[in-house]
Amino acid sequence: QENYVALNTLANYRLGKEIFSAGLDVKYNGYKYGEADSSISILDSGIVRNNTIISLKPSITTFAKNNRFKAQIGIDLTLDIAEENQFSIFPLVEVKYSLFNDLFIPYLGAKGGVKQNRFKTLTQTNEFLLPNINMLNENTAIDLYFGIKGTLSKQIGFNVNASFANVKNKALFVTDTLFSTRNKFNVIFDTLNITTIEGSIYFQMNEKLKVDAIGRYYSYQLKSNTYAWNLPQFQIMTRGSYNLFDKFLVNLDLNFEGGRKALVYSKEENTTEENNQFAKTLGFVADVNLGLEYRYNKRISAFLQCNNLASQRYNRWYNTPVQGFQVLGGVTFRF
Repeated sequence: QENYVALNTLANYRLGKEIFSAGLDVKYNGYKYGEADSSISILDSGIVRNNTIISLKPSITTFAKNNRFKAQIGIDLTLDIAEENQFSIFPLVEVKYSLFNDLFIPYLGAKGGVKQNRFKTLTQTNEFLLPNINMLNENTAIDLYFGIKGTLSKQIGFNVNASFANVKNKALFVTDTLFSTRNKFNVIFDTLNITTIEGSIYFQMNEKLKVDAIGRYYSYQLKSNTYAWNLPQFQIMTRGSYNLFDKFLVNLDLNFEGGRKALVYSKEENTTEENNQFAKTLGFVADVNLGLEYRYNKRISAFLQCNNLASQRYNRWYNTPVQGFQVLGGVTFRF
């Protein structure tokens, strides 16, 4: 069982050209599997973990040059209360400047923080996890980023950026050796440096046509592991929607991923050995989804959702292929 509660607050006060802000976030998560330090079976043991994160985020935002220049300076004071209490200070800094009426907006900043790992959020990513996970919170000591965004016209905008982050206790999913026949996964934590290069562009014609595309490239440097297991090296995502007379709606999603590797424990086909670890290259992901909707009126509509149009049985995780072509249809009513 898992109990979670969170309180997020934010207060702003404007004085002249400055905005004084203070945010206070409190998150509690209590996880229990069996009894603490007890044996459930010969291969399983209980775990109880209570965790509270308290974050205070004061900052000052100032404007200049007719609001073309904007700068935010602040800090994140975080107390992580678990088996061992940890107090951290993270930067909250961002500076940007608008050129040529928002045609180009260069920006740079630095941030950090603590992300609370919960069994629910971890299983939303990988639903095949073992229950006795000694969850640790992800700690981003520093995340430096810079880029440029803007609008090329009233319909077209773009964003190009790069970031360099140092992350402690990054959750990586690996096949469990004791339950491998059940395709169960465990979580290991590692410290790594992540370099991300991203570019995106969007096109919007009123509410009739919307198209956007995002491309990301990742580079990982890990402390204890050879690779960032199951994390992609590159991603390309494209989304489009078309609205015809507010009666017929069409949505198209394309998702491509590559460069993922899984940790295995013996020599297999398409595996490499490095630093006494066997890495298996997972297949290329090409997922295409199409959605159709007909709105009879504001209260009644019918829809058809087609997933994985290419019917690819790619491995989302090691030895865990996704379903092939899927169709879901239905009717919606609003009262």
